[in-house]
Amino acid sequence: MRLKLVRSQKNPILEPTERWWENKLVCNAGVLRLGDKTYLVYTAHGEDGIARLGYAKLRGIDEVEERLPYPIFTPEEWFEPNGVEDARLIADGDKVFMLYAGKERDMARVCEAQISLNDFKEAKWAWSRHRLILPVMVGIHNRNAAYFPRRFDGRLALLHRPMTMAENMWLSFSYDRVHWYEHKDILRARPSYWDDAKVGIAGPPIELEEGWLLIYHGVEAKTWTYRLGYALLDRDRPEIVLERCDEPILEPVEEYERSGTTPNVVFSCGAIVVDNKLVLYYGAADKVIGVATGNLPFKPV
Repeated sequence: MRLKLVRSQKNPILEPTERWWENKLVCNAGVLRLGDKTYLVYTAHGEDGIARLGYAKLRGIDEVEERLPYPIFTPEEWFEPNGVEDARLIADGDKVFMLYAGKERDMARVCEAQISLNDFKEAKWAWSRHRLILPVMVGIHNRNAAYFPRRFDGRLALLHRPMTMAENMWLSFSYDRVHWYEHKDILRARPSYWDDAKVGIAGPPIELEEGWLLIYHGVEAKTWTYRLGYALLDRDRPEIVLERCDEPILEPVEEYERSGTTPNVVFSCGAIVVDNKLVLYYGAADKVIGVATGNLPFKPV
């Protein structure tokens, strides 16, 4: 499979503003495509260092039509006093489900909130109560989580990365979003590759005729550079990896990707498909947001 990405000439499409809650950085946007509009829910940091989520609506794929002057999602619960960040979004029926990282000092935990699809489209932020979706394990971080957009034999499937002995990608199943089981380590860091330190998903997988396209980030141990690559998962048994790229599909080369809050980082929380093109939104150097596109090698389902 070949996948080549080209950056938008409008990059970066979102940058920090003078507003107190997002004047330090904006990055790592979850994305939904609803009708002919694209919606971004992005991570923002301001003067107090607390992570919050902001909102932008795009015309096309890279032109900002609307950007709200206030955060749409803020920390509320005991498990997220230092912020909420890195949203991953799916639309399921009449609801939008958002997984995000709840921060408590250096600890990150997988959390969920939901909202009606109509409220999301109308920017009425009546979110459900924030909740943890995986057991709290003392000393174990977990983040980089997303749901698959459809169920497997009635079961929800979740990708996530518990930081135990190695920082690999895991798959878990549930019928009710509460009880999780069949935890499987499905994608590991590879010695002597560009992703030898750790790996984690970008956004929710995209279903193609040949399998699930999973964009993921990999970190190189020697330089601590974040790059993006892909894997292709089986459509019916997503624990099976059919293919994995040898070389990254996006790496930091532009000035806005190489210098910033965290230099040499490209990091994504979501992509969409528009006219058989992959449209990938990514945080650059933990400071700004860019977009890159590429022709899909297989047809979306």
